[in-house]
Amino acid sequence: MTKRPALSDAPDAAALPAVTAVEAMHCRIPFPSPLQLGKLHMTHRDYVLLRIRLADGTTGHAVGFERGLPLLDLAMRVAPFYVGRSPAQRAAARLAAEAAAPPARAVLMRGISLLDIAMWDALGRGTGLPLHALIGSARQHVPVMPVVGYGASAQAVAEQCRDLAARGFRTIKVMINGSDLAADTALLEAVRKALPDEVAFGIDAHWSWKTIGDALPTCRLAEGLGAVFIEDPFLPQQWRNVAELEARIGVPLAVGEDVIDRYGFRDLAEAARILRIDASVSGGLTGAIEALHLATIMDREVIPHVFPALHGQLAAAFPAVRCVEMILPEVGADPIDRLFSDPARVEDGDLVVSDAPGAAITFDWDKAAAFALRSETLGERA
Repeated sequence: MTKRPALSDAPDAAALPAVTAVEAMHCRIPFPSPLQLGKLHMTHRDYVLLRIRLADGTTGHAVGFERGLPLLDLAMRVAPFYVGRSPAQRAAARLAAEAAAPPARAVLMRGISLLDIAMWDALGRGTGLPLHALIGSARQHVPVMPVVGYGASAQAVAEQCRDLAARGFRTIKVMINGSDLAADTALLEAVRKALPDEVAFGIDAHWSWKTIGDALPTCRLAEGLGAVFIEDPFLPQQWRNVAELEARIGVPLAVGEDVIDRYGFRDLAEAARILRIDASVSGGLTGAIEALHLATIMDREVIPHVFPALHGQLAAAFPAVRCVEMILPEVGADPIDRLFSDPARVEDGDLVVSDAPGAAITFDWDKAAAFALRSETLGERA
């Protein structure tokens, strides 16, 4: 474990120099074999990596799923508001970026999120402290929720679940089809049979349904088999449907991975019991912290969306986080580990929260360049 300086010995955050450059890279990594995510057939995953550089050479990093958006362009569109400001001025940079084009705020928030994460990462690196120490740590180990499914056969998923249970994982998420009740019945019955009683499972419908009537058959199936949550039955803006479905079944709904700010999470927190916060989407770490405070006040649980090392830093500080989600390398659905120089450490089903300075984002920029489709730089090159 990295030894960190005492808070009293850490450099003054206010003394950190300003950002002089922002670099962004769009990377595409093919899957070992095609995967099925609900109705979506996938052959690769696209990421946008972002790096800021301060005047003294300190860097800050961020990464997000591209998800069909021009994420690199969005990040570079707001980058000028961060150049010339120090990590201690990240709130001013965010406010300026949001105010520059109010009608475009919703889509620009994806770019703002990456810049905000990079500013926090630079703050930690510059002061020699991990993010969880900067915001107030409460624990060092956080349960990990691995994800299985992605179109694999019921037998294959059941075998994965047995293996994961034997390795100490205590909650497993199963990606279902969502449009084939017979297939989902076979899948979930196989999962329940494979898991010991002390290991829980939840399901992800990946926005498969449009109406309560569409959702109820599979939700009743999951409820009968003991699922502990049902994720994304509807689009996040269908919060009225979420509220009605939550009232009609005995399983908590988990929603929100694409919500961009605290206002959206406030609506969802009134409708569902579990929030799916993603710092790379919801206004960066600043926005995620706002949403976590909201969840705490409203007595809601949080299961962050992927990026376990980053979100583990938040989980260390917020007991509202039930677990962090991880798509393990052997599943093949999130090959992000091929970009990282220091993968997340898992022991007996728990994430060991990193004590390294920064926000636990350790990608290798030169290594990632092998997968780059495009890159862009604003400001001075190193």
